[in-house]
Amino acid sequence: MTPIDRISLHRLVVWGLGILLLGTGPLGAGDGVTLKYTYRADQTSVSILKDLQGKVYLPLAEVAQFYGVQVQSDPQTRKITLSKGKNQVKLVLSQPVFLTSDPVASFPLDPVEMVAGQAGIPPESAEDILRAVLNVNVRYDPDQLALVVGGVAADEVRQEILASARIPTPFPTPKPIPSLTFPTPTATVEADTTPAEETSNEEEAQSQAEPAQAPAVRIDEEMPNSSQIYQVRRIIIDPGHGGRDIGAKGFDNRYYEKQATLDIAKRVAQLLKEDPINADHPLEVFMTRETDHYITLKYRTDFANSHHADLFVSIHCNSNPHSHATGTETYVYSSKASNRVAQVAAVRENMGRDIDFLLNDLHSRAYRTRSYYLAEQVDQRIRERLGQHIRRIQQAPFYVLCRVDMPSILIETAFISNPKEENKLRDPYWKDKIAKAIADGILAYRDKVEESIENRQARR
Repeated sequence: MTPIDRISLHRLVVWGLGILLLGTGPLGAGDGVTLKYTYRADQTSVSILKDLQGKVYLPLAEVAQFYGVQVQSDPQTRKITLSKGKNQVKLVLSQPVFLTSDPVASFPLDPVEMVAGQAGIPPESAEDILRAVLNVNVRYDPDQLALVVGGVAADEVRQEILASARIPTPFPTPKPIPSLTFPTPTATVEADTTPAEETSNEEEAQSQAEPAQAPAVRIDEEMPNSSQIYQVRRIIIDPGHGGRDIGAKGFDNRYYEKQATLDIAKRVAQLLKEDPINADHPLEVFMTRETDHYITLKYRTDFANSHHADLFVSIHCNSNPHSHATGTETYVYSSKASNRVAQVAAVRENMGRDIDFLLNDLHSRAYRTRSYYLAEQVDQRIRERLGQHIRRIQQAPFYVLCRVDMPSILIETAFISNPKEENKLRDPYWKDKIAKAIADGILAYRDKVEESIENRQARR
């Protein structure tokens, strides 16, 4: 059997395994979507709608009625208003939806359309629109065919921990990370005109370098099986970009994303190492880079996997051609981007890397709920402590999120293209605050997950 045959066979086996264990597959005509809460027991099911191209919609009237949202429509102007209390969202049939007063700084959601004689809303748009109306987190789970209002419930996390222990990973054990020597960076940062997508001898050298010794891994710290306690003890902090890959540029083209991400990442790592709650068993925190040098996306993921880490947090800065775009976004992995802007962000950060979506999607499902729960904990603290505008948790096919064998998130801390937010990213006090919020979010995730029922029972 040739190597190509073996790869094809492996992919076929993994695909079949995903179908059996994870219930993947296209929606059929008789499928329904469950509407539910995480903080209330009542739920219902609605039939899906499909247009002539097979695109899936949810019946808007039924969804709104279940969640207590009032719907007012005007057939002449084709306008629809959704409201609950003081919150209100106005839609127009067949027109993209913008959830801010400035469409240029926002991103368009797929529109509500007339399907089979009734108004249908795309599930992904329902996430954003219901969140704006209900003022709580909303997410659509395509695996479970469920639209869920409320944060991730504790039992969802417990179920995923147990399920992931039984699902074999479709990827082989990663090779040890390369050993690299980098020159000491100078204090002055020069503009780098080399395209990030360009293939370099440096990247080839990383893939062929002698392997470095990863720290010894104790048996009780490996990924849990059904009889082990799930713990968060080893965390990877990944400062985006570096070296010739400068990332996004500031408004004045003098400050670069690679500088801000490294500075914030160092502060997060130090705060985690100083965690006073668990002094007897301190967290092990590693950074994918600690100086201004270039590393590939593959190096970042191999680094995390070779260290058998429990969490992976990648730190970035956002950018938009329109300088008034503002806010913080947190991403979890999905083979399908939440919207066009999320798709563009993934292309920018992936630097042209092709991704095998089938294998990646199967691989990341075992950590999807925990990643989302981690994102919620971080977002909550950034919103509360910095007053920072939080855009809802996004999903996108980021390379660094789908190739790590652990729960993972990517944080776009602020828009470096916005002069006011660039000043925040330059301000040591603001960087201290957002680093503290990120670190506390990680620690809150650790505490909540480790206090699960299964862990308490296992300690007895």
